[in-house]
Amino acid sequence: MSARTSTDARGSSGAPAVAVESLTKEFDDLVAVDDVSFDVADREIFGIIGPNGAGKTTLMECLEGLQRRTSGAARVLGTDPDVADRSWRARVGVQLQSSALPTKVKVGEVIDLFGSFYENPREADELIAELGLSGKKGSYVEKLSGGQRQRVSIALALVSRPEIVFLDELTTALDPQARLAMWDVVRSIRDAGCTVVMTTHYMEEAEALCDRV
Repeated sequence: MSARTSTDARGSSGAPAVAVESLTKEFDDLVAVDDVSFDVADREIFGIIGPNGAGKTTLMECLEGLQRRTSGAARVLGTDPDVADRSWRARVGVQLQSSALPTKVKVGEVIDLFGSFYENPREADELIAELGLSGKKGSYVEKLSGGQRQRVSIALALVSRPEIVFLDELTTALDPQARLAMWDVVRSIRDAGCTVVMTTHYMEEAEALCDRV
């Protein structure tokens, strides 16, 4: 991925929620992210589009603190993700492109488990109702539909009461009805006061959801 973008993305505090300058990530001889620069405003839905292998997930992981960048600068909520502490991580929600949960865990149990990692988590019942999972609290995650499992992934990203949420290809492989339902969920996250950074393969999805791409 390579991009040079000039933006004026300033939140109410005058500082962007995300500021990236010449970020590069290399794996041996592979340049996965090449000199990318952009800002994301507070409470904006910002979209990143590209084909498979473009470096979208690697870029997101650098901003989430899961990968260390090779060069360049990045600040998320005013902090460099490479040196962020636990308190910063509680302010950042992450829905990974793929994740694995224990096979015999129920919806309510996994939300409570992830909530136990934080000082002031949201209640499982509250998230279950908000994300349209009512009646599924006692269901095993592995028995849910694809769309329902994605809602659980979002619940886990929101349980810490984050200020910014990263969504990586949230609707890939979902049927059209489930995809539209996920769009409503993304809008509700922003309406609740969060900044959203998302990757997608779908131009119509970016057009429907994103303030900028």
